[in-house]
Amino acid sequence: MAARFVRVLLIAVAAATSSAFAERADRDKPTQIDADVWRGEELKQVVVYSGRVVLTKGSLRITGERLELREDPEGYQYAVVTAAPGALATFRQRRDPKQAGVEEFVEAAAERLEYDGKAETVRLSGRAQVRRLENGAQRDEFSGGVITYDMRESRYSGTGGEPKDGGRTRTIIAPRTNESPSAPATPLAPARSLDPERKQ
Repeated sequence: MAARFVRVLLIAVAAATSSAFAERADRDKPTQIDADVWRGEELKQVVVYSGRVVLTKGSLRITGERLELREDPEGYQYAVVTAAPGALATFRQRRDPKQAGVEEFVEAAAERLEYDGKAETVRLSGRAQVRRLENGAQRDEFSGGVITYDMRESRYSGTGGEPKDGGRTRTIIAPRTNESPSAPATPLAPARSLDPERKQ
């Protein structure tokens, strides 16, 4: 029974998380979670992974030091990913293409990532960063103390960071040009990955 609970919970949470920036094909891919240790508590409906956690599901990749998955009595799923001290938890996923020949990814990083299945939100806190890439080139970037993505409304919101960091949010928007959709976007800066373990 416990093994079945763990399997169902993992599939449900990973599928829900992938809808945040979603490539639809990811929903049909298997979920793989690698970690040093995992522990499931059936009574609390919680599964905790710790130690160099990596979750992959199709193009979706989430990394952190600790991943906690939970399901409430109504069946809503919640996930919390935290980073090791001084590091950042990361999120990366391909988005469904809007134009032919354009490959678009969303990358996010923060000290803490929270997915709320009931509210349909993803909340990034602590040195939060979100970047949108087109054909490997950076297009838009958001940073702040907290960034929230509302999946129902496709809306972002952010608040400033610590006073020592200026206590402000920052948005960088790349200029839109008349280049053809299949042409690579002009980068604002080299598109380094927010995931320190991932090679470009």
